[in-house]
Amino acid sequence: MLLAVRTTLAGAACVLVALTGCSASFGEASISKENLETGIIDALEKSVGKRPDSVTCPGKVKAKVGESIRCELAAGTSKYGLTATITSYDKESKNVKYDIKVDQKRAN
Repeated sequence: MLLAVRTTLAGAACVLVALTGCSASFGEASISKENLETGIIDALEKSVGKRPDSVTCPGKVKAKVGESIRCELAAGTSKYGLTATITSYDKESKNVKYDIKVDQKRAN
């Protein structure tokens, strides 16, 4: 089953995800590291039917269309890089949609 998770996650080239829970800091909205990681995990589980063990991002990201962040996904003993890019952001509802691309090659 672990191999199936790794194979499935590696094949997940693009995922669109809706995420809530942005926070505003001095007029500029951002998505916290914790909400970003949770949103990516939930989206991958919904998209491919398997939940990764973890996703680690370096920090928060501006809640602005076009902003991208590189994160690392762990599935068993394998790790993959991924890029999450904001494709839409609703200032009123704080809903964010991402394009998530998981690298095809393992990071380790």
